[in-house]
Parts: sequence; C-alpha cells; structure tokens
Amino acid sequence: MDETTLCEFETEGALAFFRAGTNLDPASPGYGLTVDAIHRPRIASIASVGFALSAWVIAVERGRMSRAEGLAITRGTLRTLYERVPHQYGFFAHFLDRYTAARWQHCEYSTIDTGLCLNGVITAAAYFRDAEIDELAMRLLDRIDWKAFITERAGHTVLRMSYNSDADGDYVTDTPGFISYWDMAAEQKLLYIQAALCVPANTARALYRGFRRDIGVYQGQPVIINPGGTLFAYQYTEAWLDTRSYRDPDGVDWFNNARLAALVNRDFCLSLRDQFRTYHERSWGIGCGDTPRGYVVAGAPPALAPIEPDGTVSISNATACMPFIPAEVPAMLDYLYHEQPQTCGPYGFYDAYNLAVKPPWYSRTIYGINKGCALLMLENARSGLIWDVYSSSLPIQRALNVLGFTKHEKAH
Repeated sequence: MDETTLCEFETEGALAFFRAGTNLDPASPGYGLTVDAIHRPRIASIASVGFALSAWVIAVERGRMSRAEGLAITRGTLRTLYERVPHQYGFFAHFLDRYTAARWQHCEYSTIDTGLCLNGVITAAAYFRDAEIDELAMRLLDRIDWKAFITERAGHTVLRMSYNSDADGDYVTDTPGFISYWDMAAEQKLLYIQAALCVPANTARALYRGFRRDIGVYQGQPVIINPGGTLFAYQYTEAWLDTRSYRDPDGVDWFNNARLAALVNRDFCLSLRDQFRTYHERSWGIGCGDTPRGYVVAGAPPALAPIEPDGTVSISNATACMPFIPAEVPAMLDYLYHEQPQTCGPYGFYDAYNLAVKPPWYSRTIYGINKGCALLMLENARSGLIWDVYSSSLPIQRALNVLGFTKHEKAH
C-alpha cells in the first residue's frame, strides 16, 4: 500500500470514528458531543468536540459529507455548547454525559480542553461562513472571563489551568477553586491566541511572555521542551496554527521546534530497541494514551521530569508528526498495516501497541483527542486545509497581530 493510500486509510477511519462517536440524535440534549474514548461511550470530552468540529470541515471538503449536513451538525453542536454544556467563567467542564450534556461527576472546568473545543469552533465558523455559526462562535468566545483565570506568579503573568468548586473534585488537592498554573512551555499556546481576542493587548502579551522556555538540545540545536517531553504538547496548537508561516514575538519557530521534538522522540525510541522490541526504525512514538497499564502520559528526553519508557508505541501521537517528519511517519504506517495488522480496526489504527510485554499487547480503544490530532495533521500535511482555514480567519489574524507574531516565508 502506497503512502497516499495509507494516509487515506487512517483519515477515512478517523472520520468514521467521529461520526460513530458523536451524538447525532437531534432530539438529544447532548447533540454534537463526542466520546472521550470508544471504550467509555457515555463519557464525552469537550476537547474531542473541538476535533470533531474540525473533522466535519475535512469531511465536507473531501466530499465525505454534504455541506448541508456539515452545517446542520455544526449549528446543532454550537447550540449545545452555548445552551446546555456546563461552564464556569465560560470554561467548559472537561467531561460530560454524552446523552444529557451534564457535567460528568466532579470533573474540573478546564482551560486547555475548552481551548481545544473553541479552536474547532473558530475553524468551523471560518470555513462555513454561516450567520448562525458566526453568532454562536462569537457568544462562546465572548463569555469567557479570562480575567478570573489570570494571576501573577513569581513575577510573571500566568493563566490558572482549571477550576473546581468541589472539595472532592478532580485535581483538587487542598482548597477548592482555581487549580495550578500554565507557567511552562506545553500545549497551551492556543489559549494565549484566544485570550488576545478578549483581554487588553498589554495583558495578552504579558500572558504570552509569562511561561518558561526551558531549553533542551538535540544534535546541537536548542529545543523548547515541555516538562514531560510528551509529543502531544508539541502538536495541539500546531494542529490548527500554521506555524510554518509565523514567528512568535521572540522569533521562535514553533514548527521547527515540533520537528526537532519528533526527531528526538524517535531517536530515543531507537536507542531503546535492545530493551523494548516494539521500538525500531519503523515503530516509534512515546506519547499519551493507552498502555498495558491503562491511560498514561509519557514522553522522551529532553524533559524536566524522569522518563520511564515501557515499550508502548503511541500510534496516534506518532502519526500526528506527519507534517514535521513526512518520510518517517508513512514508513511506520506501512509497517503497522502490513506487519502488525492487529493495530488496525474499523476506525483506522487503534491507539497503541506494545510487543515488549508477554503476551504482546494491542490496544482496542481510540481516544478522541489522539485520533483527532492525527487526523488534522494528516490533512495539513496533505493540503494545509485546517492550517489555512484557521490561521487566515479574521479572529486569529487579529490575535496574532496583538501578540506580535510576524508572517514568515514558508521554508520547511
């Protein structure tokens, strides 16, 4: 199977996953909500909804869904988000009942998961150019109270990560309320872009300056690293923003940063091939998702936290490296499809596998955020669709201007 056909296999599988995993019952209060993972069909993830909204754009553009159906699903989803999904200060509950839209147990109200959702909203509004979608998108963005989450820490302006008023709620360790800080380089850059639409320009720029830029080195080149060295943190903003075309206010090339992170992750796996037989030139990728031990967020050096590889390959996280290392990803997909057919299912590739355990372990689940990021990156590598729609939209252009991003000739 050639590279194009392999990428088509995974793209078609991902589109089928989002259709099957999204509540499309027009009589349901949870219309438009998408599963967090296929093994827990009642639990929706607000972040999965953002990827689903972007998936409908791909489906319409590819002729896999009519424009009328894409419009109807998107309008209904945005109505659910605005009218029924629980929120605090405009930030959504992380997990929801997929059928009722109720908050799932005592989960937190999450900034990053709301941001991922709203990136899908922004993409859908820019693509469909529909009055109702535009109006709902504006209302969803405008009702976020960014000021409530902005604080000072160690002399820097930072965002709080989440909010939970329940004493026994998720991530609450002491007093209920605001939880933790975005004070490091990770996946949250998209939040500063969204905040720049609503807060004063000086505050928006202070937020963007407020997170650390911890530096690692790969083959003599500096890499801005996230604490755990995990792949998805180099991919979530980059799945929507065309970082090939922009430099940040300090001249940072985030596209090249993600490329280096993908290469170092792969090289780290290859360095462990004698210890874990899952890893070799055509099988690599340490990230977040399913493992023999359940859901794990893992990574590779350079990182600030200890690295504890277990031989698991995160297929989706590796696939999402496609725009950054376009030769290595198809080689991996070819190997998996032809030599590890247990990694394939009705929705393309499953989340992960591990040959270093006995018996060899093959995931039978799919996480919406992992499959969604892989889908967007495959499409971006092929056509640049999501990059073009999102990055050229008027709100994002305005936000990038506020933050001081500058246009740069595509050199990658």
